[in-house]
Formats: sequence, structure tokens, C-alpha cells
Amino acid sequence: MKIGILACSVFEPELEKVLSDIKNKKLFEDNIEVTYLHFGLHTNLDKLEKDVTNALDKLTLEYDKVIVLYGSKCHYRFFDFLKKYNDNIVTIKPANCLEAIIGDKVVESYADGKDIYLTSGWVEKFDELNEFSNAVDNYDRLNQFGMYENAIIGDTGVIEITDDMIFDLYEKIQIPIEVEPVDINIFENLIIDAIQRAINNK
Repeated sequence: MKIGILACSVFEPELEKVLSDIKNKKLFEDNIEVTYLHFGLHTNLDKLEKDVTNALDKLTLEYDKVIVLYGSKCHYRFFDFLKKYNDNIVTIKPANCLEAIIGDKVVESYADGKDIYLTSGWVEKFDELNEFSNAVDNYDRLNQFGMYENAIIGDTGVIEITDDMIFDLYEKIQIPIEVEPVDINIFENLIIDAIQRAINNK
């Protein structure tokens, strides 16, 4: 079986590690390939929809199943414009990359609104957010970080989160930054489940 994964590139650090581990453990015999889309697309919802649907138009012809690593917090109409692909795709329950990689702590953080979680992909690709939005959008987005008391980087260990990276991010968002360890198995189990559902045609 040939399985494709369509993912925002923010997943790349963790996804490449997880897929490598899955391959080394020989959990599946199926051929699994990844297509990444630009991280900054969620700042322009029209372009996000266009690029996701254009990609799926091609990938659903090339692969038996396509796992889609996007969620409802990436685009409010996400599952509406995916309906025509329902027979060919597998979606995930988490609403965004933060929930998918870091897990329940992100969902719990929504309640008090004091902290914002970020992944290693966010830290690496933060400047790419500016590519599909204008100066006003960029200013508004950076101001939104001021609503939080802390930014917490969920460190899965796939890249080294250096002091220079933390300082560079602080210069951009201007709120205190903490680093918390995150179990990579949270995301690995999510991917294993998605692959299994693709194989089982569910």
C-alpha cells in the first residue's frame, strides 16, 4: 500500500524523527512519503485552502490513502473543504500542530489563557509566518503574544533548543520563554494510529 502524508512543514522536525523510528522498528511494510506545505499558510486562509486542495487533488491520485496533518484550528472551514476527499484521506483528532505534538497540556492551557505553547518547528520557522501576510497582520500577530504571560517551548528533543534560539524568539514576541520536555511518543502514537487507520481504510 502506498500512503502519503500531507503536512504543514512545522511538523517536519518531529515527523521526520517519528517516521525514521517507525521504519527502523519495521512497524509497517507500506511505502510512506511526505509532502510538506509552507508553515506560514495559516496566516492567509484563502491560500491555505487553495494549496491544501491543490495538493490533495494530486496526492489522492498518486497514493492509496493520504494522511492530512492539519486541523480545525488551522482553518475554520477545514473539514468543509475536505469533504470531497473523505474516501481518500485520513485526518487527525488534534486541532493543530501544538495539540498533536505536545498533547493535553495545550488543550488545558486554553482554559486559563496564561501560557502559549510552541513546538520546535515554530521556533525554527517563526520568520516564515511573514511570507503570506502583510505588515499590519504581522504587527497584530506579534501583539497577540502580549496577551500571554509566558511562551512555553515543548522540547521533544529532536533539535537542540539553544540559548541563542530562545533569545532570538524573545526579541520577536517580547514575553518570557520557558522550555518544557515533551514525550515524542505522544506524536509518534498519533502517527502510528493514523497509518494504521489508513491501512485499515478507516
